[in-house]
Amino acid sequence: MYLRKRRENSTNVYSFLLNPPKMQEHLIIDGNNALHAIPELSKELTKDRNLARDSLIRFLEPIQAGENCLLTVVFDGRGGRGRIYQHESNQSYTIIYSSSVQGADGVIERMLLAAKYPERISVATNDNLIRNCAYESGASTMRIEELIKKLDGAIDRIRNKINNKQGGKTGPLSNKIPLPNLHQKDS
Repeated sequence: MYLRKRRENSTNVYSFLLNPPKMQEHLIIDGNNALHAIPELSKELTKDRNLARDSLIRFLEPIQAGENCLLTVVFDGRGGRGRIYQHESNQSYTIIYSSSVQGADGVIERMLLAAKYPERISVATNDNLIRNCAYESGASTMRIEELIKKLDGAIDRIRNKINNKQGGKTGPLSNKIPLPNLHQKDS
């Protein structure tokens, strides 16, 4: 029962990714390619693959939040069947670990070929084979360096939103909880 339910949830997530309910950009990221292309993560990857993957997933959070797009990061899986799950229960941010047979490139290709609206998809990778597949299916591509620029822009927009809510003040968020003056002496 548990395995069937888990398989149904994975199928529903995959279906959602291929046919999003509204006109939303879907950014698919070749996770392994990004890990090797981003110097800080590449260093981390030599020490601990799982930590580097987690860092990339966290690193990309502002894009999903700031751009309000569907974001899917695809990694090569380690043996056995693939896995699909939502990052922190966010339906718009999905992590896919491919099966050992298909590989991440195969997952990305299948997503592109099965997409109902490929023109809404943008694939971030430096892999020319995946880029060509994206072009042929009608999707757009960006290099990992462009993804980093997109991330910087998303962070700037989030920072501006926060500053506007604070009345233009910069710096850390202000404390909204009134605290008693502890240095005042009782009379």
